[in-house]
Amino acid sequence: MQNRPFQNRTFFQGLAAVLLCLLPLLSHAQTLPEIHRRNLTKIEHHKEDTALVKLLVEYAIDLQEVNDDTAMIVLDRALTLSHKLKYDGQMGLINCARATSFINMGQFDSSRVYYRIALGYMIEEGNYTYAGISWTGIGNAELQTGRLDSAAHAFLNGLDYYRKSKDTFRMADGYNGLSIAFSQMGQLDKSLGYLKQADSLYMNKKDSMNHVKMLINIGDKYGRLGRPAEAAVSFREAIRISDLSRFQFGRFYSRVAVGELFANNKTHIDSALLFLRQAEELSKSVNIPSLYISSMQVTFGLAHFEAGQYPIAREYLMRAEPALREVGHVQTLMQHFLLLTKVNMKLGLKNESLSALNDYIMYRDSVQKTDVTGRVNELETKYRTLEKDKSLADQQLAITKKDLEIRNKGMMMTGLAGGLLLVVALAAGLFVHFRQKQQLQLQEMRLMQKESELAMAQATMEGEEKERARIARNLHDGAGSILSGVKLYLSSLETQYSELSGSASYRNTLGLLNEAVTEIRDTSHNLMPRLLFEDGLEAAAHAYCDKLGRNNALEFEYQSYGEPMRFNTHFELMAYRMLQELLGNVIKHAEATHVMVQLNFSPDAFSMTVEDNGKGIDEPKEGAGIGLYSLKARAAAFRGTMEIDSSPDGTSIYLEFPIIPHTGPAAGSN
Repeated sequence: MQNRPFQNRTFFQGLAAVLLCLLPLLSHAQTLPEIHRRNLTKIEHHKEDTALVKLLVEYAIDLQEVNDDTAMIVLDRALTLSHKLKYDGQMGLINCARATSFINMGQFDSSRVYYRIALGYMIEEGNYTYAGISWTGIGNAELQTGRLDSAAHAFLNGLDYYRKSKDTFRMADGYNGLSIAFSQMGQLDKSLGYLKQADSLYMNKKDSMNHVKMLINIGDKYGRLGRPAEAAVSFREAIRISDLSRFQFGRFYSRVAVGELFANNKTHIDSALLFLRQAEELSKSVNIPSLYISSMQVTFGLAHFEAGQYPIAREYLMRAEPALREVGHVQTLMQHFLLLTKVNMKLGLKNESLSALNDYIMYRDSVQKTDVTGRVNELETKYRTLEKDKSLADQQLAITKKDLEIRNKGMMMTGLAGGLLLVVALAAGLFVHFRQKQQLQLQEMRLMQKESELAMAQATMEGEEKERARIARNLHDGAGSILSGVKLYLSSLETQYSELSGSASYRNTLGLLNEAVTEIRDTSHNLMPRLLFEDGLEAAAHAYCDKLGRNNALEFEYQSYGEPMRFNTHFELMAYRMLQELLGNVIKHAEATHVMVQLNFSPDAFSMTVEDNGKGIDEPKEGAGIGLYSLKARAAAFRGTMEIDSSPDGTSIYLEFPIIPHTGPAAGSN
């Protein structure tokens, strides 16, 4: 297998993980008749009392392992009997079980409603384990409808309740859910970390079925991180364990996962189809939900597309579409229609291509709106937390002051009873002591306030970078993909209509499309500078100055002193953005002919100087909210200083930051 990043992974990103989070713990040892025989003997002649309600709920939970429709019928009977007996003791479990069946059937909105009803009963009863289960179920439902911020909030609440109940094993479900949420946000390393935490808990419990699910999820993350060899090892281990334990769903889906891995490598298409055919054969003898059958069909479509077998690819994609639409998982639908657009274009199906492209754009826009809401909620939560911490600190300071006053008064009364001279001496000593203590506390409070302000500034910058990353991804994967598709489609017209090859208008149109694609790519790279993450601040700054020098009449001079080193990712991004803004100001406002950029790396400090021979600037004033005052505030958030020296002959701006050098990749502390 070639060790290279997958070129088509955007199609199937995270689908395995998303689907697996819905998987009920199917038992390969039980069948529907066996469950009926075991339970019917208990409840057939039982009188209508609270004990029968409990038996019906247990029966329904057993049924969920093989048939959710039948389980719902039994749950409805339990609910009716509970109302008749005016018995609320099982209402939490009944609603939780109903929610589980709804989520297994892909009815996520209904599932969310019943999990919330169950949550209310569980909290009231003090049943923290099932409160955690309810929160985790809500998280899974939110995940499937694209509400990533709400999903993460629910999973974290679930983990809190599992800790309260000391149910460490079920915490694995919360970790798995968080992994999927972070995966869909593109934070793959963090997602992989949560997956490994979940898998460790499942392995300690010897839960082979969930261990298989985690292996498939872990393999998916390795694949998306461009580590195909590790992905293949994880998938093959999932196949081995599933075959040994006769876990039929695991046998089916681990083969789909391997098929998808190989489908992204044109040299292994035959291997991909071999594993997919094995999965298809297994699906004929095992009850596999339609959603998972659709994921297999989509993977078949991807493999045949990569093999150039476009009619067969289209046939599989069309088979998958009804179930995907019914479930309504936005990310999966978006990738499905993007691939379908490409297949239709290859087949020359103009109207079908446009229809698929319209569907892709519709789902993409809905994801963008959800994404923006998530980012705003994330920042708002951070700010509320910081403000709450500051308010608590202020209250603590007031209590401390009051306590000091009370203690002072008490000591004075004790001194008066013992003698005036002793009182004076003690009062003087206590006054000095408490005064010093009070001053220290006030200093600590000022420091806490300063740290709170710095944390808020860093949170703001982090939010800005996330928004830039989102826009860069949307430009590259959205508008860039669409224009590339249009270009491909226009190019294919030349083979159908030979007279177009001599048309100047046709050639001009292709030229304009090329320019648009290039412009979008350049803008995307500026928003999320790849060179910065790979090679560091010095290389990115040098390349940026060279690029500006080629594209502007202004003469650029770049200098670097000391041994370049890597810093914390947030620090490098901040410094790079400040350099961009400073150079942008020079180009727009300074009316300069020459600009010099100087970076200085030393063991205990990093500094950056931007100097021009322009007309000079005014000193920034606090309260402007933008421009140079904003740059000063940004530098202060990283404990830096900014000095400005300006005259009618030019401007020099000097930035200095104390640093702790980091010897590894750009993930340390500055």
